[in-house]
Amino acid sequence: MVRSRGLTSGALKVIGLLLVLASAAGTAVWGRGLPADLATASMLALTRVVLCEAVSWVGFPIYAWLLYTGYRHTHDVVRYGLRLAALAVVSEVPYDLVTSGRAWDIHSQNPVFALLIALVVLCALDRFRQAYRGGFVLLGALVVVAGAIWVLVFSVGLRLSIMPGGLVIYLFVLIFYWLDGRDNVLAIVGALVGAIALVVPAMGMVVLHFRNDEQGLARPGKYVFYVAYPVCLLAVWLIGLAR
Repeated sequence: MVRSRGLTSGALKVIGLLLVLASAAGTAVWGRGLPADLATASMLALTRVVLCEAVSWVGFPIYAWLLYTGYRHTHDVVRYGLRLAALAVVSEVPYDLVTSGRAWDIHSQNPVFALLIALVVLCALDRFRQAYRGGFVLLGALVVVAGAIWVLVFSVGLRLSIMPGGLVIYLFVLIFYWLDGRDNVLAIVGALVGAIALVVPAMGMVVLHFRNDEQGLARPGKYVFYVAYPVCLLAVWLIGLAR
């Protein structure tokens, strides 16, 4: 049954953007100037950085849900994928500036790449399901593992060198794909995965519990969020420079 009340997709995107800002502020504003030896850093400064980063992890299942529902409702998955690819490429420099202060940093890639990889995997799974019913389980397992390897090898969404954010987002996308329509099981499995991923992402499943399943964002408003992500990252980085 489609939910007609609750948080719309637009509201979920705003929440996700605010969580991105929390992470960026923690790293680029309050994290700037911390000594290399964190043992000598101010406890208050460290606490602010860690709290901002941890709070942002609530967004992992939200981003995954938006990707999955976007895939299910798009009229042209190729164009959808191209938009995601463009966003991932354009956002990489702002993301690197925020996370490391450098315009190019290979230690962590922005999480939009995880969404893009997940989209490719979902397309492959649906194609394999239709064309190779007998061998779907094996082919599906191979493509899922391949996607996970890509996310890990390229350190997509790696945060604080301990949280594999890209992998967590990728896993949530797969959970939504496999358990679509089984809300109770989905909620339990999603909460368990979130709990394993240092607990905080499980709170994102709580947010999704209050979602509205109806799609209704007008096209101009939908595209605003594509622009907002890199622009907000750049804005926070500039604020950090000005401090």
